[in-house]
Amino acid sequence: MRVLFDIVHPAQVHFFKHSIRLLQERGDSVLVTARRKDITIDLLRALEIEHTCISTKGANMAAMGAELIGRTFRLVNLARRFRPDVMVARVGHSIGIAGKLLGVPTVIYDDMEHARLQAAIGMTFATTICTGLGYFRDFGRRQVRFQGPPVLSYLAPRYFTPDPEPLRQAGIDPERPLIFIRTVSWKASHDVGRKGHSPLELSDAVGRLEKYGRVLISSEDPLPESLRAYANPVAVNRMHDLLAFCRVCLIEGGTMAEEAAVLGVPAICKNTYDFGYLRALESEYGLVFRPDSMDKALEIAEEIVANPTAKAEFAEKRKKLLADSEDVVEFMLKMIDRAAREAGR
Repeated sequence: MRVLFDIVHPAQVHFFKHSIRLLQERGDSVLVTARRKDITIDLLRALEIEHTCISTKGANMAAMGAELIGRTFRLVNLARRFRPDVMVARVGHSIGIAGKLLGVPTVIYDDMEHARLQAAIGMTFATTICTGLGYFRDFGRRQVRFQGPPVLSYLAPRYFTPDPEPLRQAGIDPERPLIFIRTVSWKASHDVGRKGHSPLELSDAVGRLEKYGRVLISSEDPLPESLRAYANPVAVNRMHDLLAFCRVCLIEGGTMAEEAAVLGVPAICKNTYDFGYLRALESEYGLVFRPDSMDKALEIAEEIVANPTAKAEFAEKRKKLLADSEDVVEFMLKMIDRAAREAGR
């Protein structure tokens, strides 16, 4: 079988990496197309995943619109030469259109209910739409639901074991309490009109939390001079090792909050969208908190890091989540095989 994966965001590198590897191991041909956005290309290189970069993220809405047209055109031409039996993506801005034009079945994954424009572009023409834990939109007969958070495709115990060595190499003691803060740029097409924590809020958070342990900040935008000493030194391809050894995380982005929660680390999300998986991780498993103010977020963080039994309590919550979830990678392979079979390929 011949399978094309289109990857447009760093999180998607991790999401698809084990499916790509397992397909290659069983003898299938795989083509990966990619987009130069944040650290996407760096991650693909670090993981030694062969890929073809077909676009670079536009700087504004008009540029992103032009990028979408150009990358879809290039994707169609590449796919015409590669002749895939199935094409796979997450959200799938270009894949859905390319698949429709070429008559190739497409398997699309989605976890961003709020991204209506992206869904309209990417999923209107999708053959199969796969959704996980808590997803609350309905796409009818084309939709197939799986049990569990999507990030289990790379953070389930079968696929990931936390390693403290990358932390030590970066000058971090994994035995010391670690507190992680993540801020994002809010520059994606679906982020228009939103903004994250101010430098003043970040400074206040550091001041309140550093008495409990070492504070590390990962920011998509440059940190102000007063906070640069707190910049996270761990390599981008070892971020999950860092998350796994943290006591608590204050995170703006939904995916990284989901990753922390799946690792049994409490994730406190302010300014994050109302994703279905965050709803479920909060209401069903108690692994996520969604306060409406920075002050409330810091109160929750302080309560957690001051609680000597918190680590064990959240480990039990994670155990329940894992018991309720299926192997997401095996589900992916099943969907790819089904799409090819139903198309007679």
